[in-house]
Amino acid sequence: MAFTNILITGATGGIGAETARQLIAANPDTKVFLTGRDAQRLETLADELGDHVAGQHACDLTTPNAAAKVVEQAVDAFDGALDAVIHCAGVGLIKSAADTTDGEFSRIINTNTRTTFLIAQASLEAMAANKKGRFFTLPGTLGKYAMRNASAYVASKWAVTGMLKCMALEYQRKNVNIGLFFFGGVATPFWDDLDMKIAPDKVISAETAAQVLVQSMNAPDHLVPSELVLQPESHQLGL
Repeated sequence: MAFTNILITGATGGIGAETARQLIAANPDTKVFLTGRDAQRLETLADELGDHVAGQHACDLTTPNAAAKVVEQAVDAFDGALDAVIHCAGVGLIKSAADTTDGEFSRIINTNTRTTFLIAQASLEAMAANKKGRFFTLPGTLGKYAMRNASAYVASKWAVTGMLKCMALEYQRKNVNIGLFFFGGVATPFWDDLDMKIAPDKVISAETAAQVLVQSMNAPDHLVPSELVLQPESHQLGL
């Protein structure tokens, strides 16, 4: 069973954009619907991918009804046959619990948890209607392990993990499965606004993260890529 009609959120980020490229390289029949906050970068990526882009929509998924609208547009662009979703959209926050404001906590939960729920809610129903689908998202290792100065971010990602595990049970008899990818640090612009520095050569490249996602998307039908942990040797948690 080929998954060739794919919605990618956070498509203007490092992992989202690279995954789109690799999906198309792996299967020339692939069509993608792209969404991200940066309209110019989205347009540039769409131009690069050419006829493989079924549609695109620049938006902030936290705005009311934005998530449902994106899924609706993707379903329409694929003539009702949405096969898969790779949900990469999200933001980070590295800050002590004592210094985290109510506004910062609300923003991180709204962006990382609420929008994931809404994208999953709409897309899982659309895929279940066709009895075919895969929903992949990236809680990261902080969706599984704890780290100091990351309580709000960890809360948003642990919530995603628990929430989607529940959803996986609800859709397991509808031929729709959910994959959670717990990547350690990935060298992308995600880190640019965070008070934490990484050494790009010591973490996971966006190309490697995308390769794992593409291989999992193309796994044989009888296999469910439900959970995968990949960490740099120098940034291991949970040992």
